[in-house]
Amino acid sequence: MSEYVQAIVKSDTGGFRFTDVQRPVRRTESDILIRVSNISLNRGELDFPWESDKPAGWDAFGIVIETSSDGQGPKIGERVLTWSFSGAWSQYRVVDRVNVAIVPESVSAAVAAALPVAGLTALRSLRTLHLQPGQSLAVTGATGGVGHLLVQLAMHAGIKVSAVAHSQRGFDWLQASDVKPNEVLLAKEYPFEGTFDALVDTVGGDLLAHLLDNVVPNGTVLILGVASGQVASIDTTILVSRGIDLISYKDYSPAGEDLNTLLTLVAEKIIKVYADNIGSWDKVIKQDFLHLLAPGKVTLNVPQD
Repeated sequence: MSEYVQAIVKSDTGGFRFTDVQRPVRRTESDILIRVSNISLNRGELDFPWESDKPAGWDAFGIVIETSSDGQGPKIGERVLTWSFSGAWSQYRVVDRVNVAIVPESVSAAVAAALPVAGLTALRSLRTLHLQPGQSLAVTGATGGVGHLLVQLAMHAGIKVSAVAHSQRGFDWLQASDVKPNEVLLAKEYPFEGTFDALVDTVGGDLLAHLLDNVVPNGTVLILGVASGQVASIDTTILVSRGIDLISYKDYSPAGEDLNTLLTLVAEKIIKVYADNIGSWDKVIKQDFLHLLAPGKVTLNVPQD
């Protein structure tokens, strides 16, 4: 095998570029080496402070080339899903086995590659909220990678879900999809009737500020992102007087067990991952990153020499 492999790194002028990097090697007894065949895009990867000489990217699907020396990793040749803070956008990736899950044959490479960041964030956000069956949840950005999975996971848990779409296109997509929330709301039609026990927000801006009025006393608002790019002007007296908890996502614990849980839910058709494979990973270099994103998740193929 060649000493160097192709990877995508952050460009000094913004965006991303191809470069050759040294083939990654296992450095601990729990590391495994995979040959990457599919990656996915996450909005947060655009502005993440990547090291300019290291492969970017969080999510990767591939085949195990070298397993861990502790004897607890997947077998050589296994199809695996991986997550880590960097290194996904490379022809080869080294990752600790605690952040790896074996992919069932019934789950495609594209669907598997779409799962890690979006699925983990959705699953762990739902746990953080401690909602019980029959309680209510509003989800903004419900057409996004995290949003469309969170809606389905919450519905499966018996929670009443209101999915908020930012555009008419998103509204129509949610209505036609298999995501199937209890109701779909269009952001521009605010104010909304009714209340929510919890709100998960990925959009920020005015929508977040408005929706606080619909959160019940002693409810919870979980912030996952600011896709709108807008600053939210929040009246903190609302939070204090009504006992509303405003929290952010911060669960970055080992991912393997939760990835297994998500893959089982997909294999059993309890949740559906909308994963659009748009071809070669060179699109990350040649096209505007945000224009590549679509409802659900976008995945790309990684060619091998």
